[in-house]
Amino acid sequence: MMPVGDAEGMNREWHLAHVLGSKAPMDRRVEWHLEHVQVCGCAPIPPSVLAAIERRGLDVPERARGGT
Repeated sequence: MMPVGDAEGMNREWHLAHVLGSKAPMDRRVEWHLEHVQVCGCAPIPPSVLAAIERRGLDVPERARGGT
């Protein structure tokens, strides 16, 4: 699990409510990261997930700035 702390731009409340398990299937990872990039600026989308998003023909939203 990703640490939830003082990372710049981290939306702590969102992370606590939206835990992505390490064995989540790629469809779930894509869904999680597409939402995450919009609400939390703590990290970019991993390359493997980004490739899966592109294969699906989905648009990647702009990364959020700041957090709570």
